[in-house]
Amino acid sequence: MKKTLEIAGLEFVKVGAGYKNEKFYNAEANNLIVFQPYDGLSTENVINQMVDAPKNYINGLLTESENNVVVLSAIETTTSDFRAFCDLGAEKVKELALSKHNKIVKFLDNVIDNASGEKTYKHTAIFEGKVHAIEVNQTDKTISEVFQPEAELFKGTENGYVIAHINGNVIDNRAVNLQWVKVC
Repeated sequence: MKKTLEIAGLEFVKVGAGYKNEKFYNAEANNLIVFQPYDGLSTENVINQMVDAPKNYINGLLTESENNVVVLSAIETTTSDFRAFCDLGAEKVKELALSKHNKIVKFLDNVIDNASGEKTYKHTAIFEGKVHAIEVNQTDKTISEVFQPEAELFKGTENGYVIAHINGNVIDNRAVNLQWVKVC
């Protein structure tokens, strides 16, 4: 794989060695991408196995927020999965960018183990100590009709989050420019 990776117009620089378990860092946004391919796949295989909706979700996260770690993985004959560890803190993300791959995986596994919520694997966001399954459709069509009209929306916080009460569901909806939806 190359020494740089471009995602959504941002350049991520490869940090550390490795062919299968690579990691790429963007210092400007302080975001880290960690690859975990399985079954002998490469980083390029994981990228090529991403479908539009999850790819667009990751692109939005990486271009609109800071201090995140995204773990991308895939096994042969399936689409790629992601786990987004959101707003881990500037210093922690910088530390992880300089850490060995095994140390990063161990730390992130510990974050998930200590988080509340169902431990799903396909498309997941972890923030504020909770695991949230992210609902993205595979055709990249808008999912705004999932939102109930009685959803109570507030302005984004200083971290860029938008808070919504939506019948206990956590759903990302880029169609109406929501960066994150959190259950209150």
